[in-house]
Amino acid sequence: MSRLFPVVESLPPSYSSFELWPFRGHDGEWIPLHREMPSDDVGAVMLSLLGNSMSDELTQPDLKTAFDELVRLERTFLPGGLQLEAEGIAVTPGCCADLTDWPDWHGLPDGNGPDLGHGPGTMFEFDGEIIRFWPDVDDEDWGSPEGRRLEIRRQDLPALLQGVNRDLAGFIDALRAWVRNLEPSRADQVVAAVSGYLRVGDGPSA
Repeated sequence: MSRLFPVVESLPPSYSSFELWPFRGHDGEWIPLHREMPSDDVGAVMLSLLGNSMSDELTQPDLKTAFDELVRLERTFLPGGLQLEAEGIAVTPGCCADLTDWPDWHGLPDGNGPDLGHGPGTMFEFDGEIIRFWPDVDDEDWGSPEGRRLEIRRQDLPALLQGVNRDLAGFIDALRAWVRNLEPSRADQVVAAVSGYLRVGDGPSA
């Protein structure tokens, strides 16, 4: 059975000195977003969003100021995307992929592919009702990939994306509890802002 779910890249070691809230440190693993995720994982996701989206260097003033900066972001970048798994094969986001672009997957059944990152990246092709993915393709092999591949049916993608939306909505619940534990006065603003950044509830474009 195929699974599709939102993930965020593990924080790089350069964030190790951040002390405003606890967070999961660098371990090279993807962080899946869902309702039951540990609070340190929520902290890592929020730190990644803040650190990668600010135009200025990330500072450590106080919690209220940090959350105020978070809700006022003019541009966002959250390294990650959607991870697809089936038959023991995983398609993970490549370099420069952005979780906030996840609704682009809605165009895949119509032949409009999302940006899955690069270096190495994932190549996909359409074969009738089948969408075929090759993970971890290097630039020199682009266009003629070999090796393991993953296949899903076009008709299965809408249900998979509904699952992504449920996971993101669950993450928002986890986020609300996390902010309330740290700074209750900013919970509503942070939740509203992050829901918008992550485009929770987005469906196919008309």
